[in-house]
Amino acid sequence: MQRRPIRSTSLKAVGYDATTETLEIEYRHGSLVRYTGVPAALYEALLQVPGKAMFVEQVIERSGYGRQQVRGS
Repeated sequence: MQRRPIRSTSLKAVGYDATTETLEIEYRHGSLVRYTGVPAALYEALLQVPGKAMFVEQVIERSGYGRQQVRGS
């Protein structure tokens, strides 16, 4: 999956696969987290909000999507 760099103090890059509804978030400290079942509209919202790390914490983490720690802690 291609990840694109984003402007955020905590997040380095995000990637999305619409076919599998999979979202990947790469953090600046090196960890990589994969979420499954994420609708495209939520990915688009993440790209638009100014507080991306807060959006991940308050919306994506709390929405019950499948979560896999791919790299890091």
